[in-house]
Amino acid sequence: MTLRRLCTFVVALVACALSCFAQDTVEAINEIKLSGKYFTAEATAASVDEAKNIAFSYLKENIANYCEEMEIEEIGEDKIMANLQQKSVNRGDAIMVLVYVAKTIVEKKETMTFHPNTSVNTNTNNNNTNTTPVFGSANWPDIIKKVCDVSSFVQLQYLLDMAMDNNLIDSWGKFNSMLNQTECYLVMMNVDRQIVGVLSPVKNGARTDVKTGMVVDSEGMKTFKNCAPICVRVK
Repeated sequence: MTLRRLCTFVVALVACALSCFAQDTVEAINEIKLSGKYFTAEATAASVDEAKNIAFSYLKENIANYCEEMEIEEIGEDKIMANLQQKSVNRGDAIMVLVYVAKTIVEKKETMTFHPNTSVNTNTNNNNTNTTPVFGSANWPDIIKKVCDVSSFVQLQYLLDMAMDNNLIDSWGKFNSMLNQTECYLVMMNVDRQIVGVLSPVKNGARTDVKTGMVVDSEGMKTFKNCAPICVRVK
């Protein structure tokens, strides 16, 4: 009887340990995917090798698309493999494998110079003909004007990651993941992941189109009904 109880205890202990290990792995995987620091891809298959091979093909495609859109040199498979990391977790009888590499693997074109988020003087009652161009009818932070220059989500992501590194914005992310959305700029992205609008934080119950200076109220927001808003909180 004592031996049976001991066996039962050992089995329960092992099961608990495995469960905790799997949970730690899931949390680690989610942390990697949400960090924004890695190119990632995942796949689920009957074996680790099969899942890894499928995920690796997805990862190569993701990196190739990124390089094409950013107009930078494509990364070779050997370099990706040399920097490849992976994590796996059981899913019933199958196994899910996440493969990932740090985004530093690509050679970014440092074409963007960041300055403090100072506003531009829009007063036209002066004789200085060498004035800085402005958007709409208000003063916007430098980083927001740069956001207006990008056309795709990949370019936006690169720009905002650089802005975070330069301590120019407090945070950015999907609308539902951000607090106090009314205090954020909204970057409107259509179903093709193209940037079609940049809106100011809410003031007097409405936002302002940064490029045109037009007020966008609840009725005007219907123009973007098929768009996914990206929130940007400027410091």
